[in-house]
Amino acid sequence: MTKTSFDPRKAIREKIGTLKRNFDDKINTYNLQITVGGSIHNTVNVPMYLAEEVKSGTIKEMPYMDMNLADCSYEPHDILASTRKVDCYIDIGLWFADTDNVDVTSFGKKVCDQISNLIRTHQSTTDGITFMNVESIVNIREIKAHQVIYHVVITVYCLYYDLCS
Repeated sequence: MTKTSFDPRKAIREKIGTLKRNFDDKINTYNLQITVGGSIHNTVNVPMYLAEEVKSGTIKEMPYMDMNLADCSYEPHDILASTRKVDCYIDIGLWFADTDNVDVTSFGKKVCDQISNLIRTHQSTTDGITFMNVESIVNIREIKAHQVIYHVVITVYCLYYDLCS
């Protein structure tokens, strides 16, 4: 029996995201997104991608999030055990530009709070994941191509018990 490695990113994205139409209404495609904002006029939909979707595809319109599998470790198990513990860390990168119509501090905090709330709400009810929680949030200010980019990295811890075979 071949063993597949544990990658909780798709399960997390499907659990915390909402299916919405892409920014470009001419293209009839949909993405899983996080909705942030108070009223209907200042609501922002932030699409969620796997890291390889961002690296291999065209440059995404900001704001967006990418999910990177940072580390996944399998603990050794006793010979009589039916499961073994798997610890995974996922970095969720939030990317957005400094523009006139966005208060970057407020926007970044709203998105981080929304992700934290959604992950904690579903921390033990996501299919294929025993437990998950936000471990840390780091804010990074970068300059790329004469544009100030804000990059927030949210580290999510996931626990899973793998069936031994």
